[in-house]
Amino acid sequence: MFENPRDRQMLLASGWFGARGASFQSDLLACGVAKSFDEGEALYNYGDPANGVFAVLEGSVQITAPADDGQDFVVHRQGGGFWIGDLALLAESNRLVSVVATQKTRALFFPSRRLDRLVRDNPEYVRDFYALSHENMQTALRIMANLAVTGAEKRLVLRLLHLDEGASKSDGWIVVSQDELAEMVAVSLPTLHRKLHNLVELGLIELGYGRVRLKDRRKLIAACQC
Repeated sequence: MFENPRDRQMLLASGWFGARGASFQSDLLACGVAKSFDEGEALYNYGDPANGVFAVLEGSVQITAPADDGQDFVVHRQGGGFWIGDLALLAESNRLVSVVATQKTRALFFPSRRLDRLVRDNPEYVRDFYALSHENMQTALRIMANLAVTGAEKRLVLRLLHLDEGASKSDGWIVVSQDELAEMVAVSLPTLHRKLHNLVELGLIELGYGRVRLKDRRKLIAACQC
């Protein structure tokens, strides 16, 4: 199941899965199927029937949702340890978002038929899956609350701190284009450029092509508390 022996340890260290009981962890992992996705390949798209849950092992995924004007809005990006797909599955409904790999990504896929059987044999596991929905709802509410913050630079810093939590820690870079980041922060591209370069001049971040790296989280957090 695991191509890399560190994958299991990474999942055990993640919030939701790491907090579950040993029996649930073992039984759920036994349902997993290894999957690989190329950059730009969808794990699933908005409107698709729910067919299972995904756990990102390595790489990164981008979540988009359609706005009322028909355009897709970039909601969030997340890397290893991220679980998604639970909400539509539990509701027996269609997908509310699209999830697309932003780079070469490895994941575990848990088909709905296997999860149905798992819960049928262990009804108490329903609570564990609702705990996953609770965690993902907490993330969604955090994103909405941060978007409501007054001040473009403060919104930018809050989003960068959030994205950094889910980024690969091997090199510290957050892989995100400035167009996508502008969408996430709800500012124009020229405004984003100015705010990013302000942070660069303060020595708080480093910019690369299609990526950002935080240089001083402590000072960035302090900047949000002013």
